[in-house]
Amino acid sequence: MRAASIRKEALQRITGKSLEGLPLEGFDYESILGQCCEMLVGYVQIPVGIAGPLLLDGREYSVPMATTEGCLVASTNRGCKAIFVSGGADSVLLRDGMTRASVFRFSTAKRVAELKFLVEDPNFVLRNWVGIGLWGG
Repeated sequence: MRAASIRKEALQRITGKSLEGLPLEGFDYESILGQCCEMLVGYVQIPVGIAGPLLLDGREYSVPMATTEGCLVASTNRGCKAIFVSGGADSVLLRDGMTRASVFRFSTAKRVAELKFLVEDPNFVLRNWVGIGLWGG
């Protein structure tokens, strides 16, 4: 918390703007250290709504959502209901991690898996496929 306090004070001096309304006390910073936010200067309270039940892999989940976006939880809840009444959804975890990569959209999970295996093939050269349009849809 000491580093966050110093950083916050430095930011106020550099910008000439007050961060008085951004609290530092009352939050367990140790619980997030090295995990989810760098260069801390404080924390904010965000409203949390609940969507669900979401029927995923045969189990029901309630989905907590921290947001200030109007209608987001209600919209997600409608999606959860549609999934639930249609018999649920099945998921496949190809790899667990975080990425900052391109996003591809496909009509089926099978097509996604086909691209994954192609890209992982040691003989695959991406530049030979870019722009051909073979993997759309």
